[in-house]
Amino acid sequence: MIIFEENVDKLPTYGKNSYAKKGNWYGVSFQLEGGYEGKKIDTMEFIRRYESWFEQIILRMDNGTNWIVNHDYEGKNWFPNNQENLTALRKLFKQNGVPNTFKGAIIFTKNDLLEFSKDLITYPFEVLSKERRLYSDLNISHGELEFVIKISAHMNIDLLSADIELLRAVVNESASNIFIRRAYRGTFL
Repeated sequence: MIIFEENVDKLPTYGKNSYAKKGNWYGVSFQLEGGYEGKKIDTMEFIRRYESWFEQIILRMDNGTNWIVNHDYEGKNWFPNNQENLTALRKLFKQNGVPNTFKGAIIFTKNDLLEFSKDLITYPFEVLSKERRLYSDLNISHGELEFVIKISAHMNIDLLSADIELLRAVVNESASNIFIRRAYRGTFL
C-alpha cells in the first residue's frame, strides 16, 4: 500500500526541520571514493554500488511498519519538470492521479519501498536531468524508530539516528570496503 500524504505535520517523520529541533542526532555518511573531493561519479556506478546496500538497510530495519519518504525541506514539488527520467516513480504518480506539483510525503510498505529503490536513491540528482543541478535531498524515515536514511543530492547516502547504539549496530552490519564512512560532527562510533 502506498499513500500520498499532504499533511506531513501529522506524520512521525524526522525530516531536517524535525530532527534538527529534537536534540542529539548522530550520523554517518557513506561515500564513494573521490566523491567528497569532487570526482564525477557516474549514475550507473552509483546505482551499482548503493542499490543493494540500501535495500539491505531497509530489510535489516524493517519491523512491519511503514517508511515515510519526504524532501529534506518541505515545500518542494516532487517533479518540477516533465523529463523522461525516474520512470517508475513518475508512473506511480500518474497511476494514482497525483500531480507533479505534489509537495507532501509518500508512505511505503517495505516491499513497495524496495520496488522503487533505484528511483529513490537517484532522485535528488536525476530529477532535474541537468548536470551539476541538484534538487532536494530525500529523507526516508522509519515509521517508529528515530532512524533516517538521507539520500543526498551530492551522491552519497547518510544514516542518522537519535539512538547512537542503533546507529552503531546498523553501521557495523553494513560496513563495506566500497564506501568511505565519514561520521558527522559529534558522532563517535
